Amino acid sequence: MTSLEVNSLTVHLGSRKVLDDLSITIAAGTFTAILGPSGCGKTTLLRALAGLVPPTSGTIRFGKQLVSVSSLVLPPHKRRIGYVPQEAALFPHLSVAENIAFALDKENYTKDRRRVIVAEMLESIGLSHFGHRMPGELSGGQQTRVALARALAIEPKIVLLDEPFSALDAALRNELREEVSTLLKKRETTALMVTHDREEALVTADMIALMREGRIVQHGTPAEVYFSPTTPYAAVSTGDALVLPAKRAGENIFHPLTSGVSPESSESGTIVFRPEEISGSRDPDSGQRAIVTKIEYYGHDAVVEFGLIESAYLGTLKARISGNTE
Repeated sequence: MTSLEVNSLTVHLGSRKVLDDLSITIAAGTFTAILGPSGCGKTTLLRALAGLVPPTSGTIRFGKQLVSVSSLVLPPHKRRIGYVPQEAALFPHLSVAENIAFALDKENYTKDRRRVIVAEMLESIGLSHFGHRMPGELSGGQQTRVALARALAIEPKIVLLDEPFSALDAALRNELREEVSTLLKKRETTALMVTHDREEALVTADMIALMREGRIVQHGTPAEVYFSPTTPYAAVSTGDALVLPAKRAGENIFHPLTSGVSPESSESGTIVFRPEEISGSRDPDSGQRAIVTKIEYYGHDAVVEFGLIESAYLGTLKARISGNTE
């Protein structure tokens, strides 16, 4: 198992600063999701870790090994990185077995050893009888499994996954991300996965690193990031949330202000409502009066949108209700 430490990493692509003084420490053997919107620098971070993009400044360590600092930049083939790009990127002219064996150079691995490793990897991804097939004969999920096996064949220090499930349908994506997570944890592999899918990050990873404009703005367990967001941006990035300016009315008590009005006093703050934290009642005297304006039905639950009546808040609330909404 290998830890990862990034300190003050800055990367320019042309004149544009893509990573801005980014720092993060990843514990050995953990699965971390790098979550953020398109263009925030997620893939550039992975490419810098892999040695495919030269940093402008900062340091990168794999365990105790310094792989990038000012004039010293270890080339990609010497970093022992496993890389799973989007849509697998298998070599179309090589068989499944040959794709997996591609990273096993002949100088360090005998022919027999390579054959054993390929067989072990095929078994670990449930494709023992697919070694002779060509990538074009595989489904999208099978191709992703082969790409992961190719990345793991060299027993890498760290595995980097760049939105590996983005091209798959919803059902297969859910199934495969569970398989990948289980396999990585079984092998105690340190892994980083780039995603803009907040559900994927919350369900799959041990830790979430939330990115914005080239920086890590919050890093913690899924529960910490979801239930204790440090900023309004963190709150809305990890789930549905209504963020309102508020004014202190007592110890740990805040009253929301009218929508669009910014609090100005030192006793001001921000409150966040999650849909599952709001409950509804048919009793007109039990709380704020509201009318239902929209229902989004998901089967196991529904998200109900309310327009508040006679409230200082002029917008709408959403509530997540289990079961049917009748």
